[in-house]
Amino acid sequence: MVQRFTMVSGLIRTVLLAILGIVMVFPLAWMISASFKYESEVFQMPIVWIPETLNTSNYVAAVTEFPFAHWYMNTALVTVYIVFFVLFVSTLAGYAFAKLDFAGRNIIFFLFIATMMIPVEVRIIPQFMIFKSLGLINNVLSVALPWMFNAFSIFLMRQFFTSIPNDLIHAARIDGCNEYTTFLRIILPLAKSQITALFILAFTWGWNEYFSALIYINDPLKQVLSVGIASFKGQYSTNFAVQMAGATLALIPIIVVYLFAQKHFVEGVALSGVKG
Repeated sequence: MVQRFTMVSGLIRTVLLAILGIVMVFPLAWMISASFKYESEVFQMPIVWIPETLNTSNYVAAVTEFPFAHWYMNTALVTVYIVFFVLFVSTLAGYAFAKLDFAGRNIIFFLFIATMMIPVEVRIIPQFMIFKSLGLINNVLSVALPWMFNAFSIFLMRQFFTSIPNDLIHAARIDGCNEYTTFLRIILPLAKSQITALFILAFTWGWNEYFSALIYINDPLKQVLSVGIASFKGQYSTNFAVQMAGATLALIPIIVVYLFAQKHFVEGVALSGVKG
């Protein structure tokens, strides 16, 4: 009886997850399908998933009629900055909050976590004034710098470092390692999966950044993909087929990065919840 109940519950979970997977994949499949259609066919009902004639001119138009190459390079540069800032600061801060004993550690960590409850719209005006005074408007650094002290990524790394036994750190210090050597040679190699997971998250954050770029960058040639693709429209209409082609091209790097690192991503996210 118990075995039969286990089989039925497992089947129900599988069916529910399959339905959820289809729901999640549906918009992506529609986007790719629409990118190969003529504009008049995009909203045709019922949906024709594979058009009779593949219209590749949408991709040509996306690349040639707009500064798509500039947007791609700008987005790549923003992503590199964000990934570097997030990994560098979060690993150091996470280790400090988890393993170093200093005055006010818990209070400072609480303040970092509390910033997650503050909407980005609330701080956008003071940030804009600061970046304007620093001459960073129309500079990709203005898009990347707010990610430097990201509370979620610091929390993620802190959770993992907390799970590392203190005896391992004490043994390294007995062997003559200072704090920096212990961190670089003992701690970081253990955090490979966690750092890979954070790398994928930071890459996704940087590649999909929209709001900050919309506010801080007004030069079309210095814009990023997310904002640029949203501008694929005329004065009175929007060419959705070309827009879907641009979105498909923009999605390629994220899919490639995730496919190469998905094993470490799943493992890293799982390890972050071992101890908290």
